[in-house]
Amino acid sequence: MSDKFAPVLLFAAVMIAGGEPVAPPWSPEYKIRPSDKQRLTAADVVGPDGIVYPNWTQCGVPGGIPRVADARRIEDFGARANDDLDDAGALDKACQSVGENGGGAVVLGAGTYHLDRPVTIGHDNVVIRGKGADRTKVIFRYAIPPSGAAFYGMRDGDRVGAGAVIELHCRPTGLMAMQIHIDGKPVHAWERSTHSGNTFATRVPWGTLAKFPDGRHQLRGVGRYKDGSECAATIGVTLDRSLKAAAPPYSQAAICFRGAGEQGPRIKLAADARRGSSELVLSSASGIAAGDRILIEGPVSDRWRALTRNKCPHGTYRRYQVAVERVDGDTITLGQPLRLEFPVADGSFAQKILPIRRCGIEDLYIEQTENLWITTVLFSNAWECWARGVRVRMCGRHPVYAGGAKWCEIRDCVFDDAWFKGGGGTAYGGWENACDCLMENIETFKLRHAPLVQWAASGCVIRKGVFHDSDAQWHSGWTNENLFEQCAVTVTKGNGAYGYGAWGSPPEDTAHGPNGPRNVVYNCDFNSPKAGLWMGGMNEGWIIAYNRFVVGEGPGVFMKDCSFDHILSANVFVLKGGASPMVEIKTADCVGVELRGNLLYGGNRKFVGGGGQLAVEDDNQARASGSPDRPAPAVPSIYEWQQALSQKIRR
Repeated sequence: MSDKFAPVLLFAAVMIAGGEPVAPPWSPEYKIRPSDKQRLTAADVVGPDGIVYPNWTQCGVPGGIPRVADARRIEDFGARANDDLDDAGALDKACQSVGENGGGAVVLGAGTYHLDRPVTIGHDNVVIRGKGADRTKVIFRYAIPPSGAAFYGMRDGDRVGAGAVIELHCRPTGLMAMQIHIDGKPVHAWERSTHSGNTFATRVPWGTLAKFPDGRHQLRGVGRYKDGSECAATIGVTLDRSLKAAAPPYSQAAICFRGAGEQGPRIKLAADARRGSSELVLSSASGIAAGDRILIEGPVSDRWRALTRNKCPHGTYRRYQVAVERVDGDTITLGQPLRLEFPVADGSFAQKILPIRRCGIEDLYIEQTENLWITTVLFSNAWECWARGVRVRMCGRHPVYAGGAKWCEIRDCVFDDAWFKGGGGTAYGGWENACDCLMENIETFKLRHAPLVQWAASGCVIRKGVFHDSDAQWHSGWTNENLFEQCAVTVTKGNGAYGYGAWGSPPEDTAHGPNGPRNVVYNCDFNSPKAGLWMGGMNEGWIIAYNRFVVGEGPGVFMKDCSFDHILSANVFVLKGGASPMVEIKTADCVGVELRGNLLYGGNRKFVGGGGQLAVEDDNQARASGSPDRPAPAVPSIYEWQQALSQKIRR
């Protein structure tokens, strides 16, 4: 093992000008020497370069994406390719039939199929499969009527049962407010906010409708627009509690694989859950059994908000989903070590979850015809699910996306453009609120942010992707231990990207909040008009190794506000502007940063600038100009190296 890039002893404080020590805001945990045996955990893997990396050996669909046998043809349920008729009902029935009979693939033949409404899959083991993205085409053409407003899933004259939800859809362009009235009484209002994006839907839960007696009622929905105009929809329905309402398809995705999600009470932790531990001590493990799946969450307490300087008032930050292996009293053994600490002081809890499992979509092309904020394919509360060989053209929000996901996989796909790129959370390629998920061999065009992780994404890997016209992002929500590897990112600003090669949201950002520890960028290529990597603060122990950053103006790496303990190793920086250093440390509280074996071409030929100081500066070289090749690490893929090591150990 080479000593050249081995991390030094954990760095607790440095001396700045004037002699005052600056310490990290909390006790550092993530920069570890291989020789620190007592500090290494099952969540750590010592790399071949002497750097201690996160453990990504349990990532993606366990055992790889299976080859699921064909079960039924969509034609068996009334669909016909190329007839220009709605095939949503046929797809719905086919997926339900296959799911109820143990699973398998619903096969769409060669040709073009149409979906005039969304389709939701709620059974395990259901795969939607085409004959190839060049042979099977699905056109999603759900549209709001010319009047501009409609009640979704309800028609005039319907009988409405217990549990019904009233959902209003309005034309989104210029939409400022929506209201729902029952029998002339306003019961719900929505108003546009800064991050409403391309919102077109609002809903009233059953609790509101349940306040009205059985019988005939008039529903009226109104949309109001920036130019002062209005649109409206009015229908009459009969409420009958003796009936059970059938839930309409989930309106936020053209095709949604949707699990039930959180189940039962939130159970408080009785002891701090430690990083690297596979044990969890609960206040009561009653109702938890081996084989259950649980969510562990550390809420945003006042203590944690002050510690991290988080100004964002919403969102999820510290979350992890994991399977239960054993229960001993109130102590449960987990199938994986934790990546974060979950302190009792913050009200951390565990909760059972019921995901949809082992579902997928394969080998087809999907295109959306309407400018509505609808994700093309969504895995919601999903484990061990996948998309493979899918091409998406003009998604409404995201192309293929996941939320509340674990061990999911998106591979060998192409995502081309989006209808809406005006902010609020749209046109992303990546993972949200997901654990140990894998995205591989993806090519994207004209998205806003790709590759991306956000909102508690933990242990996810995005690798071997080519991303045109977007930027890489740790977009929000304390993302931690994620890997971008062997990716090529070419940044342009015309589609909503910020202009940096890669950007991590800062703590003062009221829309996103800060990002968490030990995210890794390994053997990637960035070409951007602004700084190659912009780190907003409160980031601990990031590893930036063997990458090339080609930058128009600005530094190779920028960091501020307690961004500390990072390792920048063997990168190539090509700075076309002449005013910036390789690394700009904006504030003196960015301590413990190691700069080892990097090459600088251009810029002002300085390795570091700003108000901070490096902990280690070793073997960096500056050259006046040039456009060198990417670095060639001895191990091109740290992810594949870990997989091979894990298999060798198991043998």
